[in-house]
Parts: sequence; C-alpha cells; structure tokens
Amino acid sequence: KKNNVCKNVSESSFAFEMLSSKCPNLKVVKLGHFQGICLAIGSRLDGIALCHGLQSLSVICCGDLDDMGLIEIGRGCSRLVRFEIQGCKLVTEKGLKTMTCLLRRTLIDVKVASCVNLDAAATLRALEPIRDRIERLHLDCVWKESDNLGHSFLNFDLNASAELNESELMECFGGEEYGEDTSRRKRQRCEYGFEDDDSFVHSNGNSSGNDNGYSCNSWESLHYLSLWIKVGDLLTQLPAAGLEDCPNLEEIRIKMEGDCRGQPKPAVSEFGLSILTCYPQLSKMQLDCGDTRGYVYTAPSGQMDLSLWERFFLNGIGSLSLNELHYWPPQDEDVNQRSLSLPAAGLLQECYTLRKLFIHGTTHEHFMNFFLKIPNLRDVQLREDYYPAPENDMSTEMRVGSCSRFEDALNRRIICD
Repeated sequence: KKNNVCKNVSESSFAFEMLSSKCPNLKVVKLGHFQGICLAIGSRLDGIALCHGLQSLSVICCGDLDDMGLIEIGRGCSRLVRFEIQGCKLVTEKGLKTMTCLLRRTLIDVKVASCVNLDAAATLRALEPIRDRIERLHLDCVWKESDNLGHSFLNFDLNASAELNESELMECFGGEEYGEDTSRRKRQRCEYGFEDDDSFVHSNGNSSGNDNGYSCNSWESLHYLSLWIKVGDLLTQLPAAGLEDCPNLEEIRIKMEGDCRGQPKPAVSEFGLSILTCYPQLSKMQLDCGDTRGYVYTAPSGQMDLSLWERFFLNGIGSLSLNELHYWPPQDEDVNQRSLSLPAAGLLQECYTLRKLFIHGTTHEHFMNFFLKIPNLRDVQLREDYYPAPENDMSTEMRVGSCSRFEDALNRRIICD
C-alpha cells in the first residue's frame, strides 16, 4: 500500500513538472483530491509550485498538503491573485500566514473552508500580512469550543470577549524550527478546534494595537465577505474574532447550513445580523438559509417550527442600511416546501432602505403585500429555484395572477427619485 502511495505521489509530481513545461502561460488551476501537489522536499521547488505564472489556484481535499507545501506554493507561485483551500486537514495558521507573507504584493482574494486547524480567528490572524490589501474573503464561522462564544444555546456576555488573544504570533520567518511539535499538535486536533502552537507563539507579548508586526489593523480594501455558519452558532463573535474594522465592506454573503430539527430553543433572541451595523458601507446581502432544514408545519413538543427559526435568523435585519437583499428561506424537504413565513415577511418589511429584494422560494400573496410598505422598493423577484406547488393546487402560494396583481400595486406607488 505504501509503495502504491509513493508511486502515485511521484506520478503527480512528474505530471506537474510536465504541466509547467508544456503550459507556460497557465493562469488558473483547480485541484481536487490530489496527492503530492507540492512535496516540499529540501529547498527545491516541485509540483504545482513550478507553475510560476499561476494567478488563481484552488486546492480541495488534498490530504498530504501541509504548511511546508503552502510555503513552497508561496515561493513558486509568486503571482497568485486568488487562492482557495478547502478540506486540507494538515494546514495550520503558521503555514497560511507564511504563505500570505510571501504573496503580500499580489494576493487579494482568499477562500478558506473546512480546514479543521483553521477556525475563524486563526484564519484572520493568518491573513494579517495582507489585511490592508485583501479585497474578497471567505471563511467558516467556526468558533473555538474553549471560548464558549458564538453558540446560541449557551448564555454568554459579549462584553467579556474583548480579551480573546493574550499572546502574539511570531513573525512568519522567525521562531523555532518548523515541525518540532507535530506529535503534540496531532493529539490536540479535533473537529473545528484549534490551539496555538507554542513553537511559534511569543511567550512574553500581548496582542493589541499594532503589536502584531503589521502597520495596519484595518481591512481597508475588503469589499466582499462570504461566511459559512452552522445552525446553532451566532454571528455576534465575528468582530471580536478580528473583523471589527472593515470601512469599505459593501457586500456580504452568509450561508447557513444544518438541521433545526432536534435543536433546543436558542437562549438569545437573534442570530446576530444587527452586529453588521459596524460596517458602514454595507449595502448588499445574500442570506442563504436554503440548506437549513426544519418543520414547516407544527413541530413536535419542545421544538420550534421554521417560522420561529426564521424570526431568530432575521431579527435585527431592519437595523442595516441595505439596498439589495437576496434571501433563501429554510426548507422542509419532507413536504417539498421552501416558503417565506409570516414573521420573515414582517421583519423584511422593516428594511426601509431596500431597493431590490430577491426571494429564492415562494410565499403567499398577502405576505407579499407587506413589501409595499418599503418606500423606495423598485424591484421584487420571486425565484422559485425549487419545484413549486402545481398550478391547480388549492394553497395560497403565489401564482401568475397574484404576481401580476403585486406588480401592478408596486408600480402604482410614487417613488421620490
């Protein structure tokens, strides 16, 4: 079995060498479930690091890619503008931070997802070298279990979360030899958990102000942010994790995923959308609850149906100054329904600055009439990107006739501009 693995890795390395020589103008590469994409043996570049002209690289579920592999990619692919890493279990904060140091002049678009050693705070710390340059970012809102923060089923004091970092990371090229404490790190690994490695943490410093070794603490170039979060976690921890200062953030996409069935009632009243008021330029939002499942009708005793979950998800959205909103309601697969509920329609009605509203699902005609109270709303679309109820169904879901009546009512309104 070992011989087969070595053979496959050698073949992969040879394939990348051929790729770099035969395709010198290659700009974009996407790799999934590859082995040996960058072996990082000695100081000689190999594998994908030989493709010096790459501008976009996507690495998904490459089981043997580690920190040294990332560093080699940073050395060899010095023109990278976009980098995506997903499902790579061996990559840690130290490797990603070193890579971003090497690519500081070019890298402006980063996606980090499903990497067990990179929770939200660790990812943001790893991106400190390009904090003032990055324009687009995706990360998973995975909070450290030891923090007891960011979970809706736990009582916590948000004001007590100011001191999340009590130690400062060493410069990317400083510290002790890489790999000194790998056995201890392996024992510490758990799903969505991360502990700072003592081999590259300062023993006598506190992380505050500009003491992180970089002159800018503001994400001044960031204009697009994408987040993944599981049902049961809160968004309120996002600024404290390191995204408190994004003066030019214009668009955010939030993907919520999980099963509400069997979840206890949240201990707080809202998911945390109101925390996004700290981003003054935020005007566009995509809130995708389409992969959130629950009971659309009466839930079993002690559980909440989807209308109450929608109230929890959307509470606070009226405090944002949004011009455009895309919303995917949660669904009940058992009855094939993804429909806007009454609490959701009432909360969306409070978005008084909205100009465009896109609902990716269906709803009832009398719920749609709530949106006529939004003063400057000009464009409303129902995108039934799932199988809707048949035309002869006796329910009150939107049909062609009801859409026409709503459109006429929307066009009859007087809009100031």
